[in-house]
Amino acid sequence: MPRMNGCSRGSSVFKVPGGKLIKVKLELEDGIINLIQVQGDFFMHPEEAIEELETVLAGSSSNELHKVKDFFSSRDVQLVGVVPEDIVTAITMALENAKQQ
Repeated sequence: MPRMNGCSRGSSVFKVPGGKLIKVKLELEDGIINLIQVQGDFFMHPEEAIEELETVLAGSSSNELHKVKDFFSSRDVQLVGVVPEDIVTAITMALENAKQQ
């Protein structure tokens, strides 16, 4: 994704072993995630938890991806088809793409 207004944008598509996809789009400024979207063909219950995760990650640096695992360990959220480490992998890939801008 192109660099706009001093921000770089990155995206990734990660295929989890077993077939599920995780798609991440993010905007990075000075090493900080401004915006992030996590989508895919996996399931998360309750469904609104994905928006809560995105809110938790906004304002985070690439060194704070432990927040993904912390999020799932501190809430009653169930993932089907992926594990928190898969989401971290997809985010890391998107961050790398953003940094290459």
